[in-house]
Amino acid sequence: MREIQNFAQLKPGAELAPLTVTVTPELNQQFLYAMEDFHPRYLEEGKEGPLAHPGLLLLLSFPSKSPSFYLPPDWASIHSADEVTFLYPARVGSQLLIRWKIVRVWEKRGRQYCETETWIVDDKGHDILSRRVSLTYTMQMDATK
Repeated sequence: MREIQNFAQLKPGAELAPLTVTVTPELNQQFLYAMEDFHPRYLEEGKEGPLAHPGLLLLLSFPSKSPSFYLPPDWASIHSADEVTFLYPARVGSQLLIRWKIVRVWEKRGRQYCETETWIVDDKGHDILSRRVSLTYTMQMDATK
């Protein structure tokens, strides 16, 4: 396991620890209930089985899902931009490998930003998703002061 590092201080080229997730029927169904999306393509057994909901893939691919993602207490990340390409459908029952790499860091109007590239690959070697997400950071303000 990689050492936990403050995400806000990572530099381009740094990689977050990968995550392996199996899209179980229960995991997919919990997401379907949360989204109130009960389309048959996510529930019915077809030739290759039901599809994993694309929203679940977006949730799993956010950098904070990496086991090594860390921000100090009282810090929060703010989602500032996103570019996603779905390359192949993920199926319920498949195991997904999710990897993250910092590709760009910059400052704008006094805020630090970080762009992260994400890839999801399934256990059959299919590229499932490619994503670039930009985040900025803020400290929680104490309203009592």
